[in-house]
Amino acid sequence: MELNLPASKTDPFRKGIKLTIAATYDTGCPVLAMQRLWAVDTHRAQHAPLFCTRKPEQHALTQEYVVRRLQQLATASGLSYGVWNGHSFPRGAATWAAEVGISENEIQTLGWWRSGAYKMYIEYSKTERIKLSKRFQGTVSRTNEQRTLACLDMGRR
Repeated sequence: MELNLPASKTDPFRKGIKLTIAATYDTGCPVLAMQRLWAVDTHRAQHAPLFCTRKPEQHALTQEYVVRRLQQLATASGLSYGVWNGHSFPRGAATWAAEVGISENEIQTLGWWRSGAYKMYIEYSKTERIKLSKRFQGTVSRTNEQRTLACLDMGRR
């Protein structure tokens, strides 16, 4: 399935971008969900925005509207105010992609990032940070051990 976005932060000349979304055919399949939506949403004009305000004019949702509404819902559900913001979607997507083993190049491609800014969005769990720390310490220990052995070997000559 392809979705056309008329404008995006990663589209500075506002030419629009085309998002390709694959079918997974599981319970969360976005393609099947869209097919079900189109089957019941017969009143929508062909080129109307996919997500609209409740008004009959069907204005496209703005980023500000979405962020404000989600903050209201997050607060109403008991989350502290300010826990959720507009960067939560890219942060969550980049973090999830890293957790499931998607490479950094692929994360950058999926998120339409042209710079390395996406790296700031990836959050590592405490468990992952501990594993990285152990790997680092093991590397340092092995390197120090190799240096010591090399010095001892040189002393024998």
